[in-house]
Amino acid sequence: MQIAHADSTAWSPVRTVRGGVIRFKYLLDGPEGSPGNFSLVIADTDVSFKSPRHRHNFDQIRVSLDGVTNYGPRENIEAGDVVYFPEGTYYGPQDQELARNSSLAMVIQFGGASGNGYMSMRQLQEGQEMLEQKGRFEGGVFRRDPGESNTRKNQDAYEAIWEFQNGRPIEYPKPRVSDPIHFHAENLPWTPVEGGGGACARDLGSFTDRNIHMYTLKVGPGAHHAFPPSGQARLLFVLSGAGQLENESFRRHSAAHLGAGEQAALTAAQETELLVLALPRFEGAM
Repeated sequence: MQIAHADSTAWSPVRTVRGGVIRFKYLLDGPEGSPGNFSLVIADTDVSFKSPRHRHNFDQIRVSLDGVTNYGPRENIEAGDVVYFPEGTYYGPQDQELARNSSLAMVIQFGGASGNGYMSMRQLQEGQEMLEQKGRFEGGVFRRDPGESNTRKNQDAYEAIWEFQNGRPIEYPKPRVSDPIHFHAENLPWTPVEGGGGACARDLGSFTDRNIHMYTLKVGPGAHHAFPPSGQARLLFVLSGAGQLENESFRRHSAAHLGAGEQAALTAAQETELLVLALPRFEGAM
């Protein structure tokens, strides 16, 4: 089990391939180069942040923690909302000015059902530094210098870095849904968890043949909840509360990773609410 805490993790230097200002706290990441790679970060998005309409070759989940996060015209993630951005599905353009404030969000990015994997933050930053010798990043677009050998002079920034790091054209999976899936989680009912020590859950759904599964879990003060062994790796993010997970303490905005086959016992010192994500099942992925 890995565990990390937002309040003891430093903010990274401001650096982005998109437009405007955004900074991150990098809490957890997976095995680089594996289809099951992932990252879990806290994102502080300034009102200046902008990004053109684009899509990913990986999956993404966002939860607004404080303030409103914009992800497209008339598309805002209110505090407590959860949005699933499947691979291949377009969204945006993003313009945080439309939300009229900065925002704090938890973001998980992970390899989707296609098995394309997920390029690590380290690879992304390394690729950006290398490509800055061949052009400039501007408003979410990489603009190549005259004379650089590439038929595309202007290209989506992330896409340009991915192709540079992988040495081949990017391939996007055909979208399985036409739009991101936006959950107003506060409007869903709490359902008692069978054998869950008094815990309740809000089921946000299962997706794709890789069995991605997402739900929120509420555990009362003094109560216990067991996460039994599973064939899938799981990510836990504490939305509120405090307590113990195995022999590790947790508090608001702590995050934990349980590898495939791992189990953990949770004891809540105060009422605790978590987001639980079962990562896609890949042969041999942890």
